[in-house]
Parts: sequence; structure tokens; C-alpha cells
Amino acid sequence: MSSWRGIEEFLAVVEHGSFTAAGDQLGVSKSFISKTVHELEERLGVQLLVRTTRRLSLTGAGESFHRECAQLQHRLSEVEKQIARYSTEPVGRLRIGLSDIFGSDYMSGLLAAFSVEHPGIVIEPIAYLNENEIVQESFDIVIRYGTLPNSSLRARTFGYLSYCLCASPAYVAARGWPKAPGDLLAHDCLTDRSTSITFNDNICVRVNPRWISNSGIALRSAVRKGLGIASLPVTVIRQDLADGKLIALEEEWSFYDKDCWVVYSPGIISVATRAFIDYLVRRTSRVKVRPDMAASLAARY
Repeated sequence: MSSWRGIEEFLAVVEHGSFTAAGDQLGVSKSFISKTVHELEERLGVQLLVRTTRRLSLTGAGESFHRECAQLQHRLSEVEKQIARYSTEPVGRLRIGLSDIFGSDYMSGLLAAFSVEHPGIVIEPIAYLNENEIVQESFDIVIRYGTLPNSSLRARTFGYLSYCLCASPAYVAARGWPKAPGDLLAHDCLTDRSTSITFNDNICVRVNPRWISNSGIALRSAVRKGLGIASLPVTVIRQDLADGKLIALEEEWSFYDKDCWVVYSPGIISVATRAFIDYLVRRTSRVKVRPDMAASLAARY
């Protein structure tokens, strides 16, 4: 039996002065109110109300119990009002999982810009390395890339993680650019742990990399030093491209565009979550990012 059972009825009797009036207020019968309050007294082992034919009055125990329960009821009402804000206002905490391999730098910039527009939301970005290890239920939103596995989760695509072949000016001056995917076999390549470079149209070239890392930031540092060619997201190297520290091959065959997804659990989502999803869709405009956009991206984030 619920420990709150009978308390609402008891408070209504005291507030309205009779079992009949309390029943009218709560939409139940007088007999139900009387029975429920009696059960409450039996459960507590004390009499709360003195009933006469002319009036009701509180016992000493009833006065004490009423005072404490009225405060609890008021507090509960306040809590309900606070929680109701989540369904009407963009407030509260938003815990977001970001890929630390390639996505956290650019996405963190988007999150910061979103925070400026929504000061009532506490943003908590958490970086992850392996998507297979992420526990979706621990987050309001997880940003994922590529093809999603079948699941009961809800997802919305909001843009692309667009890769381009990049190198330092010194490397290109000395070695030139590949003319086709297969030409990468004759170049010094820097890759992730797959030891391959992927392009659109399901083209994948297995190479013998000079440098291997599961971090896009680490690969970017190696490319800056002229160690070779890498396929990196434009958003990761946007400042380097704008500053001329790196250059990109701008042939259409050389790009790789992975879908970006905002993934969230089924059920009722908060206004804050909805606001962030809508913000991502609006800001990215589902555009494939290319190196010639690097300067504007660097200026925005």
C-alpha cells in the first residue's frame, strides 16, 4: 500500500471542513473519503480527527500530522512545477556523448554556440573513443557517424562528417598529389587503426601506413610535420587549411562523406533535447563540407 494513501483525502477534509466537501473536491464519494481516512488512522495507530454530528476537529496528533503533510504537499506541488518546466522550456542538464576520434573539436564549438542561445541549459559533453563501448542510456544524446545499427533508439541525421585528403605544403611540393585512389600506395600515408583510406562510392584502399593513430588530433599533428598524406575531416583541419599550414586535394573522387546522426532514447524527450536537435539541423543544413569552406568554418567555431 502506498504510504501516501489517505493523506491527500485527510488534507482535503481538513481544508474543506467535511467529508462531503472533500469528496466533491477530489471527485469521489463521501464514503470513500471516510473509509480512506479511517484506514490511514489505522495504519498510523492514532486518531487524527474527532468526528461529531456537527463538526470535525483535529486531535493533537492530527494537528502535528496535518502540519507536516501540508508542508510535504506544498513541496510536492513546487517540485511538479519545476519538473513541468522541462516540457515547456529549454532548461536542465543535457549530457551529450561526442566522438573523441574525429568529432569532439568541431562539435564542442557547436555546443558552445548553442549554450550562448540557451543559458538555462547545463551542457555536459563527454568524449568517447569507441562507439561500441558507449552506453546510450547514460546520455540524453549521442553523436554518431556512418551507418547506424538497427535498434529501438531514435535518430535524426543532421549533416556530414566530410573527409578530405590533406598534407603539408612541403610534402605536396616534394611528392605531389595522387591522381586516383590507387596512387596512395606510392605515398607515405597516415591512417587510423584500420590502416585503410575510404572514399565515397564504397572505395577503400588498404595502405602500408607510416603513422597510425585512433586520434584525429594526433594524425593532424603528424600531417603538419610533413610525415605524409591523411584523410581527415575538414572540420578537424579547418583552421590549418585557413592558415595555410595544410592544403587539401580538391578532386571530387578524394572526398568521403559520413552521415552524422543525433541519437536519443525513445519516449518523451525534453524541450532542451528537442532544441539541441533542431539547432544542429539548422546550423549544419545537411551540407557536405569541402576544403573551400574551411575559412568560414574556422571563423564560426
